[in-house]
Amino acid sequence: MRKLVNENRIFRDLEELKKITDTQGKGVTRFSYSESDKKARAYLLKEAKAFGLKAETDKIGNMFIKLPENSKKEVIMTGSHIDSVREGGYLDGSLGVICGLEVLRRVREKDLNFKKTIWLVVFVEEEGSNFNATITGSKFLTGEYGEEDLDILKNKDGATLRRILKENNYPEFNSEELKPDFNNIKAMIELHIEQGPVLDRKGISLGIVENINGMKVHEITVTGLSNHAGASPMTGRKDALVFSSECVLKTKEIIERDGKGSEVATVGHLEVSPNMSNVIPGRVKFTLEVRGPEAERINSLSEMILSEYRLLAERENVEIDIEKVAFSKPYRMDKSIVTALEETAKKQKEPYLLMNSGAVHDTGSMSSYIPSAMIFVPSIDGRSHVSTEETKKEDIIKGANLLMETLLSLAD
Repeated sequence: MRKLVNENRIFRDLEELKKITDTQGKGVTRFSYSESDKKARAYLLKEAKAFGLKAETDKIGNMFIKLPENSKKEVIMTGSHIDSVREGGYLDGSLGVICGLEVLRRVREKDLNFKKTIWLVVFVEEEGSNFNATITGSKFLTGEYGEEDLDILKNKDGATLRRILKENNYPEFNSEELKPDFNNIKAMIELHIEQGPVLDRKGISLGIVENINGMKVHEITVTGLSNHAGASPMTGRKDALVFSSECVLKTKEIIERDGKGSEVATVGHLEVSPNMSNVIPGRVKFTLEVRGPEAERINSLSEMILSEYRLLAERENVEIDIEKVAFSKPYRMDKSIVTALEETAKKQKEPYLLMNSGAVHDTGSMSSYIPSAMIFVPSIDGRSHVSTEETKKEDIIKGANLLMETLLSLAD
């Protein structure tokens, strides 16, 4: 394997970021705009400064680290995010940021000069852990989110994004100043862990992403009737949790029967009320999330599942309220960038797999404006968003080398 990147520096950086968490010993918890987020950003700024790189942060919190050269050059971009889910893994997002930073450091060390320049972007609030809205930073960059969303997006304490930005001394929001010149950005490549089992099961170190799945999320509120758990006969009960459990099983049945193998559905969050051992649950709120590579299929499967929920509610004599809370369209990666990655992998004599991404990523949002693609490296046992998230070191370096050589070829 050719050694393009500094391996020790990459692993050192990943370990340092791993330490910056609000839940020591319980994975990485680093929400956007938090104190741990500020510390992680300070670490990146320190590293950038040590190599004479320029760093800028926009009015929403996206950070850009750039080579100190002619700003009029066309741009090749890479990047990811450093925010996390609660008690998540240390590689999710951070891997792409650190490896992108390493590319810029190696360019500076070798004093390389190209026709185009390279930018590293650190997207803010990718996970949605703070404001319950994924890929927030890229949505503001592309104009999908605007000033009105500063007041719509709220954290668990009810604080709006506008308020959080003000408390963190961000300048007054201006959407026109925020949006980059997309005509000048010629490519975007993000390196990320797969977050699924495909590469690990196949024993392949590199995935080249052709499509990023879209998703549709509904919140379902079920209203039954609370009553004494011991004194209420089983016949005639309006148990909201029993009904919700039937919905979960029906969801699995429909996807397995009517899905094409690439669509998935998840009931991933439940709130049970009054949530006591001796009271029949009278109210349950849960989420339904459907993901897949085609918007039409996402919509049709979602409606198929929700129709079954309505029929079940009528039969069980409970009330349901269904609200759509989020939709992210599927994205197709740019064929020319995918081809560039393939050619580099072949040059490096590294096997690879063309594949889809089941998770959403900022690159998807950016791909509507910039020719884009992604590199995946395996997640051991397919584990991600958990403290046991891990990737073999040799796979990390293979991903970093593929990222670096492809970026440099596109910049030349």
